[in-house]
Amino acid sequence: MLLPDTLFSYPTSCTVSLPFSVVIEIFAIPALIAVLALWITHSLVLNRRLIKNQNRYRQFFSDSPVALIVVNSKHSIIEWNQAAETIFGWSEDDANEKNIIELIVPNFDKTHVYTVLKKASKDGISYSKNYNLTHDHREIFCEWRNRLLENGDILCMAQDITHSQKMLDELHKRSSALESAGDAIFYTNHKGLIEFANSRFFALALEDQGELYGMHIGKYLFKEALAFNAILSQFDANHTWRGKIEKKSRSGEKVFSITITALYHRNRLISYIANLHDISYITSHVDDLTYRVQHDPLTGAINRATLYDRLEHAMNRAKRKQEQLAIYFIDLNDFKLVNDTYGHEVGDQLLQSITHNIRSCLRNSDTVCRYGGDEFIIMIEEVKGEDHLHSVYEAIKTAIYEPVIINSGLVLHPRASIGVALYPDDGEESDTLIKAADTAMYIVKRQKSISEPEPKLYADNHNR
Repeated sequence: MLLPDTLFSYPTSCTVSLPFSVVIEIFAIPALIAVLALWITHSLVLNRRLIKNQNRYRQFFSDSPVALIVVNSKHSIIEWNQAAETIFGWSEDDANEKNIIELIVPNFDKTHVYTVLKKASKDGISYSKNYNLTHDHREIFCEWRNRLLENGDILCMAQDITHSQKMLDELHKRSSALESAGDAIFYTNHKGLIEFANSRFFALALEDQGELYGMHIGKYLFKEALAFNAILSQFDANHTWRGKIEKKSRSGEKVFSITITALYHRNRLISYIANLHDISYITSHVDDLTYRVQHDPLTGAINRATLYDRLEHAMNRAKRKQEQLAIYFIDLNDFKLVNDTYGHEVGDQLLQSITHNIRSCLRNSDTVCRYGGDEFIIMIEEVKGEDHLHSVYEAIKTAIYEPVIINSGLVLHPRASIGVALYPDDGEESDTLIKAADTAMYIVKRQKSISEPEPKLYADNHNR
């Protein structure tokens, strides 16, 4: 059944009006849902990152080569990593909740460590080096760095420096020994340039010690590096050379016995060490004793024992070079008359003056010996022939015959008999050669006594 249109009335247009709060709610709900979703997503991401960072921190904490220990404000252990277990010996379970000072610090260092941890709590950080104990009761030496965390705990970081400290202690002992050594010591780098000298060296007051550092060892000790290179071949199997050098000091010339040792590492030179011992006094004393043993105390001429030693060496040289050497045997005429007339003091002065005059007319290489009371022997090497023999004879005769003025004003005119023998013509042995010269001297003396029966030694007085 159809209803008539008049029963219904339809408006031509219709407008619905909603409240503003309803509209806001309609649009806000999806936005809030979206924000919530973003927040949840971001939280999940942050959480994953936090977990990842925590795992990363745990991994770092566990795998760190440095001992990492976290303690609370009462110094009880909260965390203990693998390095701490390796260094100190306790496992994490054994160490947890233990007081770190009571666990790993020896009694004599506990006060010090307590002060260090208090400083970290107060200032935020502290450092120390102290002794520690291990689970197997060993004593080790550790370096510590302690940092305050935000929650009030303290992160303690430790490294075992026992080995390096022992090396430092050893170096310190060696350095102390070097400084306290009685000898002067210096060492160089691998190039031979001097790097260090101990205080004993500078106490020598050498003139050139201000130029020491940076100078080559060869130039300093031997005037030039090339001279040092020459002795390198003389180093023994222990890479050591020993010798004697002279250096000028403010107090005069000094003589040193020196030992140079070359240090190598894997066949590579790393340093030279020089040890200098002042033997100036010993050398002077030895030289003085040697002089006394070898020389006549009155005249300073060599004695009979030294003559025989020198003569043996001289004959060996002459034989090797096929040369001649000459022996002049001198006997002063009527020397006993001087002693009997003027006294032994005048006789001694006469002997000293004659010795001086003879030396003055000879070469430094020639030998003058007081063979007996009034007997002298002169040895001349590298004789060139008869003319050379005669010229030396005349020089000796002139020197002896020179008037001698005694302190009292007395003038003496010495005379002497001189015999000559040649090597190898008159003998090839010391005794034979000296005997030949002695015989020749007596022949001359006999001839003089026949031709000149009066005394051969005359005296005048200036005061007459």
